[in-house]
Amino acid sequence: MAETHLEVVKVWIAPGCIVCDSCENDCPEVFDVQEETCLIRPPAQSESFLRPLTPSIQIAAEGCPVEVIKFETKEVEGAAPWANQPEGQPAGAVPAAKAAGPSKAPAPMQPADPKWQALLSNSKVSPSLSAGLATTIKRSAEVNQTEEIVRSMDMKDAGVDWKHIPPDQRAALLSVAGAYHPATPLADRLRQHLSIGARSTRRQFNLALVVAWGAMAAVTATFGAMFQDFFGPKVLKEPKSVYRVGKVQDFSLAGVYEQYKPNGIWVVNLTPDDTKLVALSTTCTHLGCIPNWLEGENKFKCPCHGSGYHRDGVNFEGPTPRPLERYAVSKDPDGYLIVDKRKVFRQELGEWDSPESFIDIA
Repeated sequence: MAETHLEVVKVWIAPGCIVCDSCENDCPEVFDVQEETCLIRPPAQSESFLRPLTPSIQIAAEGCPVEVIKFETKEVEGAAPWANQPEGQPAGAVPAAKAAGPSKAPAPMQPADPKWQALLSNSKVSPSLSAGLATTIKRSAEVNQTEEIVRSMDMKDAGVDWKHIPPDQRAALLSVAGAYHPATPLADRLRQHLSIGARSTRRQFNLALVVAWGAMAAVTATFGAMFQDFFGPKVLKEPKSVYRVGKVQDFSLAGVYEQYKPNGIWVVNLTPDDTKLVALSTTCTHLGCIPNWLEGENKFKCPCHGSGYHRDGVNFEGPTPRPLERYAVSKDPDGYLIVDKRKVFRQELGEWDSPESFIDIA
């Protein structure tokens, strides 16, 4: 039977990535770890790109702590091309001998730059836990001097490490080296403050007094304003109740005039049924919805519960219990129609016969 091997032809990341950088460390050609998730690099969408990276992808999938790396493989005839590569060399990599090319004579060493030599003398190299690299951490000269003092005292030879020295002894060593300065005692700080205050002049004292009284006055004024705002009456502006809607002759034609519906008013000319001009309320007497005037059906229809009213406001269908209310209307000396919403007239109480509830246009 012919020898076969598996090659990765598709790779993706399932939900649940914890952004641990493990996959990118194992196979950076395929995985790109972002701040919030991990992505598949665009070149890795191709089968030809993924096939040589099969071992790295499998290692990344096995090392994923949450097992969200998924891949699809395809069986291929023949031996795996990466089977005979040296251990530790990534798949598809060029052998070191070929990559290096013809050997060259090493260049002579140049003398060290004093600037970089001083930087290295004041620095230490610390391994990075995430990337396995080395990073340089700047240290002060005082800390270096403290370590020299520790070495001179033969503490390390006695089996005592710097990290395990008692805190008080460590602070003493840092203080000797100049890297640590103990805090000034409270008594010394008070004496220093009092000595400075004793030298203050009368002008400085008067200025401080003025600033203090000004701050107290500002606080008092602010508190007074807050007190008045909290305990003062909250008076709201009442909506307008009296409207000058137009001249009486503007409503000479029979029908319903809806231009004042936003103000809660329908001006209705009842001719030819009646020679009256009335102002109806736009509020349904059932539950307070706003009916619509249907010109083709010659009625008001409430969209909420289906109540219906004739053109004069009398109810005839639906759950509404009574007719629409009428407002007081009058005509001023200039011939304008005045609607007063403060006075309401109800048909079931016999108030529609009141002269204030209509204008006779006969």
